[in-house]
Amino acid sequence: MGLGELQKMKLVAYEDAKFSTPSNIEYEVLINPETYSLTYSNFINDKSAQGSSESVSSTNKRAPQSITFNFLFDGTGVLKRGSGGLLSGIAVPGLPSDKPDVLQDYENFRQVVYAYDSGTHKPRFVQIQWGPLLYNCQLTNMTISFKLFRPDGTPVRAEADCTFQAVIDEEKLSTVENKNSPDLTHVRTVREGDTLPLLCFREYGDSKYYFEVARVNGLTDFKQLTPGMKLVFPPFAK
Repeated sequence: MGLGELQKMKLVAYEDAKFSTPSNIEYEVLINPETYSLTYSNFINDKSAQGSSESVSSTNKRAPQSITFNFLFDGTGVLKRGSGGLLSGIAVPGLPSDKPDVLQDYENFRQVVYAYDSGTHKPRFVQIQWGPLLYNCQLTNMTISFKLFRPDGTPVRAEADCTFQAVIDEEKLSTVENKNSPDLTHVRTVREGDTLPLLCFREYGDSKYYFEVARVNGLTDFKQLTPGMKLVFPPFAK
């Protein structure tokens, strides 16, 4: 592709979360989106530690990243697939006779992003390909709006607002996440104002383990913590 040459966004269907088996179904957009949005979020726990009158917020885990697009389907003939945008001479009398079928175009799109795969009986995985953007995902939400109609009620223009959730297989997730798991033994440094129940709440999401942590660390008085001291927090069966 030459420098500055238009590249249309493609959505390619896959059968597996590792994106190793394409479904041989893809969709090229009529016109590239003007914008797209990436969403990042966390799941937050809001609980009260034992002996505390105020709630303590802690991050439980990260929510999957998502990406949002608006896709256009046009059957007026003003836009032509593969032309890169508007036709030259868009006056109504000069519109081509072979106008796109909006319902069929939308159905082709739906088959890629929403329809169940006949082999896996699951929604297809989708790879969005557009320039430097290579996004592995699955559709989580789609709202289709029909906006222009022929006299018989046939739609000639539609827009689809779509949200896709990022997909990463478990093997890759374990290598890139570097998760600080409560199933592993950790060593923490006591800071000013820390209490053992509060530290247990931060570590395990529950302050009830403070007695066991005190025993493991040989503490005779769990209320007396000195800033700078090291405490071991072992994993506990839930």
